[in-house]
Amino acid sequence: MALTIQERLKDLRVERGLTLGQLAEQTHLSKSALGSYEADDFKDISHYALIRLAKFYGVTADYLLGLA
Repeated sequence: MALTIQERLKDLRVERGLTLGQLAEQTHLSKSALGSYEADDFKDISHYALIRLAKFYGVTADYLLGLA
């Protein structure tokens, strides 16, 4: 079964041993926004945040969105 965007984002963060706070510092995205992107009630992620996280993790936006 394919992973959700929430699962992909959390897996990438955990694999790197980062807390939400550390990720927020390194990506300049808010901790609350990052937490919401990993939450079960995930609503929407901005293009800006999606691209920022993809670049930070060295993956494509398509990967995060489950398209690749």
